[in-house]
Amino acid sequence: NEIIIKKHSDNGDLVFHTELAGSPFFVVKGKEIGSATIEEAAIATASYSRAWKAGLQSADVYYVKPEQVSKEAKSGEYISKGAFMIYGRKNFVPVKIELAVGITGKGKLMGGPAAAVAKSCAKHVKLIQGDNKPSDAAKKIAKILGLGSGYLDEIIRAMPAGEFKVVSKGDEK
Repeated sequence: NEIIIKKHSDNGDLVFHTELAGSPFFVVKGKEIGSATIEEAAIATASYSRAWKAGLQSADVYYVKPEQVSKEAKSGEYISKGAFMIYGRKNFVPVKIELAVGITGKGKLMGGPAAAVAKSCAKHVKLIQGDNKPSDAAKKIAKILGLGSGYLDEIIRAMPAGEFKVVSKGDEK
């Protein structure tokens, strides 16, 4: 998280985070960031946080400007190692926790918010919280997407910590 904030965020960007301890930071680059991009970044932030493993169906994500994020506490306060202080107004976005994994036209694996994956991948599957181990879910994803077992580690890296249910077209609730 520290590297993401220090090296990859600039003025005009947006930094996304949840209130959950250990949540990842996501940075959206650019001066003009639309509402769909904000929604997708918020879904990714929530889904890759501890919310997935905890079984939460939704989470509140907030975004701030990079200059609002600091490793320094206010005078007289203590900040634990690895923690950040957020100063100023937080903009909250409530989101549903869900992801998708797909294969792009260039043969690259992509994981992220279902809407973003659907835009970039002709073949994709939706992931929701379930009771399948990551390895079992990865095998099912590889089969549905027509990928060999050489993709299993890459598929698992595209998934958050926790358990899954793979939802293909026709299986959706």
